[in-house]
Order: sequence, then structure tokens, then C-alpha cells
Amino acid sequence: MIQTTFTKQKRELAKATAWLQKVRAMETRKVTFDAERNKLNEVRENYVDFAPEEVAANVLDIVVEVVGQHGARQQANSRNTGRFDWQGVQADLTVPQLRALQEAHAVLSELANTLPRRNPRLIPNATVDGRPAFEHPEKKHYEDKVRYTPYEEDNTTRVRTYEEYYKELALITQVIEIDYGIDNRRLEQFQTMIVDLGTAIQVAIDEANTKGSQPDPTLDGVITGIRQKLKEMLPPPAEGQQ
Repeated sequence: MIQTTFTKQKRELAKATAWLQKVRAMETRKVTFDAERNKLNEVRENYVDFAPEEVAANVLDIVVEVVGQHGARQQANSRNTGRFDWQGVQADLTVPQLRALQEAHAVLSELANTLPRRNPRLIPNATVDGRPAFEHPEKKHYEDKVRYTPYEEDNTTRVRTYEEYYKELALITQVIEIDYGIDNRRLEQFQTMIVDLGTAIQVAIDEANTKGSQPDPTLDGVITGIRQKLKEMLPPPAEGQQ
């Protein structure tokens, strides 16, 4: 029974890691207009399926669930506790619980290193869906046309026509680059918090290995507090991605 539960937790953490593969920082759209600049279509040449903050929210949710399962399984396995203290999140935790936090920390570290930075080379001249974007100059596409123009021949009343070739505007296309990256300063702070989290976990483990303590508190409150603190450092998911 314990092995089955542990395997399930590993599988759930693998799902969190799989979410990290979905992170994309930039989306490119090609827009086509007619001559009156009515939009005909819009094609995503490079696209973002899930915004980075949405991926982060899903990873954090999985981590919270896995840590809760691990805490329930290990609740009675040890009485030695260490004082966990990070960003105002405090609790006396057993070594198995702290090991669960360490596994979560490994995923969170990968998240911090995977989240994209805002592109410093992109100087936006527009916003798309509330994100900085650069609209490249429109490109006009012309079609060769022919028309027949009447004219009168000299010294006669006959009317003839001649072919006149010209170009007519048919389509307008435009490339738009959208930056899904996170502000560099905010991301640096987020990564620093993850490093400090790993230190806090190890300090608590070292303390727990040297003494006994009272029965452990609820682990769910700790990992939920960790998630809340980390989410506060990231932009909230856009409406409809909650």
C-alpha cells in the first residue's frame, strides 16, 4: 500500500515536470487583411498554448497535492522534528515531511529555471492580450491586372481598345511578435526565493536529525503557504486561465 502511494506521488510529480515542457516565451502571428484592411485571417506561426503563469499555477497545484499525499502517508513514521521557517511560513516538521518538501523543491527549482524572461531586445510598440508586442510594418501584396481602354483612331470614327496593365492591392500581411516573458527583476526574486526555500528545508532536516519533538503539525498548511508566497511573485493568470 505504501509503495503504491509513493509510486502515485512520483507519477504526479512527473506530470508537473511535463507541464514545464509547455513553457513558451514568444508567440508570432501573421495577420492578413484585404485592401480595405478588413482582417481575413490570422495564423500563429509560433504559438503559446499555455501562458508561463498558467503553467506555474498548474505545477504549484500538483506540488501541493503531492506533498499533502506524502504527508498523510508519512504522518506516523517519525517523531523527530525540525523547525521549518521560510518567508513567514513556519512549522515543526518530521524528516519524512521535510523530504517531501525537498522533492517538491526540486520541481520548483526546475520551474524557476524554466520560466521565460522578458526579451530585452524587444522594444514593444503595441500590446496584444495585455502583453508587450512588436508589430512589424505591414507588407502589401499586389496582383497584376489588365483593363481595356477605348480610344479613337485618327482620321476615322472607329473606336478601338488597348490593353492597359496595372497592379491592384490584394492583400496586406503583418507579423506580430508577442513577448510572454516575465520581468527579469521579478523572476530573479522568484528564483532567489526558491534557493532560500531549499536552504530552509535543509536547516530543518539537520535540526530534526539531532533531536526529538512533539507530534508534527499539518503539512498541507505549509505547502499551501509556500505556493501562495510563490504565486505572489508571479503575474496572475489571465482571465479565463484561472
